[in-house]
Amino acid sequence: MANSLLRCPVRGALSDSHGCYATIQSAVTAASNNDAVNVAPGTYKEAVVISKPVSLIGAGADWSVIDATGLAHGIFLDGFDYPGLSNVTIAGFTVKNVLYEGVLVVSTFDATIRDNHIVNNDMIPGIVFGSGVACTGPQPGTGTYETDESGDCGGGLHPVGTVHSIVSGNLLSGNGDGVLISDETAESRDNLLIHNIATDNPPERGVVLASHPPSGSTPPNFAPHYGVDHNTVSENISSKNGVKVGGAGVGVFSDGQGPGRVSGNVIIRNELTGNGIPGVSLHSHVGPAFGAPADNMDGNMI
Repeated sequence: MANSLLRCPVRGALSDSHGCYATIQSAVTAASNNDAVNVAPGTYKEAVVISKPVSLIGAGADWSVIDATGLAHGIFLDGFDYPGLSNVTIAGFTVKNVLYEGVLVVSTFDATIRDNHIVNNDMIPGIVFGSGVACTGPQPGTGTYETDESGDCGGGLHPVGTVHSIVSGNLLSGNGDGVLISDETAESRDNLLIHNIATDNPPERGVVLASHPPSGSTPPNFAPHYGVDHNTVSENISSKNGVKVGGAGVGVFSDGQGPGRVSGNVIIRNELTGNGIPGVSLHSHVGPAFGAPADNMDGNMI
């Protein structure tokens, strides 16, 4: 069955036998596992938290808009507080004006994020890349999902500890990073990024695979990182990113305080042009030269 916002006005409190709801969150909350929530055209000023296997389907990115001005996220797949979250689809939305990530995906299996416009997010004031200013404010999981983000606070789309997921056909523009895959809560592995366009994300990069300290770990040398491994970045366009500070089209990084692990990833058949630094960049931020453990960045293929 499907809980639907179709035929329902955006305003007004509706919850009736036809399965119509006034907000996306109320429809998601009422949905059963494996339901589809179909969202009518309109602008929805809310943040949506998903904790169960559902498909959230908009009328198309030009028509179904989540404007989360002043809110932490637009859509949050919360497999951290709801362990085992899997089989979630997000498709056909514009997500914009969020303080941190437009779409945050944490500790989730088999998610599909497709055909969305994730634009003009990372709106938290006073955060500048390289400033050392931590992400603070109303963001869920501050210090848990964002252990190494002094600049962009996660980007337009941020999978953390995500496995076997597909990110396809999205437009990512006006964010910090376009897509950031990291590993604070669990290993991020076997994900596919394909046919996305990351453009005009000026603070940082189009696509980032980055190993960060695990949740609960402490300096000076953090615990071994979970790892960002065996992901495929294929047939994407990444252009005009990182022009403010020198960000790459695709970045493969470790913070160097772990040891970190970014290994076995494949970056193939992408178009990477006009970014702040060369198309693909691999590096460890710290490492043995600074008295920190060595990172594992073996087996990546470009």
